[in-house]
Amino acid sequence: MRRLTLAAAAVLLTVQVVASTSFADQAQQTLAGNIVCAKCTLKVQGLKECQNVLLVKNEAGQDTQYWLAKNDVNKSFGEVCETVKPVVVTGTVEQKEGKNWLTATKIEPQKGS
Repeated sequence: MRRLTLAAAAVLLTVQVVASTSFADQAQQTLAGNIVCAKCTLKVQGLKECQNVLLVKNEAGQDTQYWLAKNDVNKSFGEVCETVKPVVVTGTVEQKEGKNWLTATKIEPQKGS
């Protein structure tokens, strides 16, 4: 009976891991735009340190902001401070604190830039 319970728990755990991995894969998005600094370029009040933000033009021609979560991918790209860098970013987007947060899995320069 104990082995059966352990086996059932292992199956449920495996199903849960597979389901969450599939959901994460579906949530991946690729966005092209310009990375700027929220503090130095956008002059967002109250920021004490630089924060990378991806600006993506929407259908109306206005910029949609995607704040880049601080992870190893963003850290290895570096801060942009007062420059503008055209890039393509792949990652997952979620709404937090009234902002679009993008957790990047890949950041590369736009071709032709």
